[in-house]
Amino acid sequence: MNNKELNWIYLFISHIKRDILINSRSLFDIVSIFGFMLLIIILFPMGIGPIQEKLDIVSNAVLWIGLIIAIIPSLEKMIQRDYTNGWLDQIATSPIPLEIVLLAKSISHWIIVIIPLIITSPIFAILLGLEFNQIPWLILSMSIGGLSICFIGIIGAALILGARRGNILLPVIILPLIIPILIFGVGVNEAIKIGLSPLPNLFLLIAFSLIYLVISPFISAILIRIAISR
Repeated sequence: MNNKELNWIYLFISHIKRDILINSRSLFDIVSIFGFMLLIIILFPMGIGPIQEKLDIVSNAVLWIGLIIAIIPSLEKMIQRDYTNGWLDQIATSPIPLEIVLLAKSISHWIIVIIPLIITSPIFAILLGLEFNQIPWLILSMSIGGLSICFIGIIGAALILGARRGNILLPVIILPLIIPILIFGVGVNEAIKIGLSPLPNLFLLIAFSLIYLVISPFISAILIRIAISR
């Protein structure tokens, strides 16, 4: 491993630490995301009634939908703050690869927002009556799917950069890309329910994550450069 590669790794880790430090100062956003998902999990069973058969049918999908709905409002903030204060302009015009910085932002957002939700997901699963043997697969699939959503989210955040109605446009832009993640994520636990192997759905979920891992930094970097050059 040459010095250039070591410098890029150090740069990548440094930006992850920077974003975690900055976002950890605003715990209100993290608490509000958790509270929003908890509210969805509590209200949904109240809406359909305390019938276990109904909950068994929709509980897994409700967890995933709650995760997606809770995350989406935070995706716009991934790069908006740095764009507003001019830091993103400096990075884009510097020798530092913008793609590495954006990849670090996606990973840090996953650590700050997704991981706390995944840690508490067993509580949500118990509230919805999921069986205990499904919880490890739920945690695994949500970890992989949540990372994919962060990669998709930074593309959407870069696309609406500087837009006046960005918070309205973002869900419209990214939801079609999130649908495959939702389908295969739900499919992991649904396969367990009917006695099938969850691995095919899990492998497809991993494949989508790897695809977005490769293309997300480059697409979002192009979109940011376009936004800055306006």
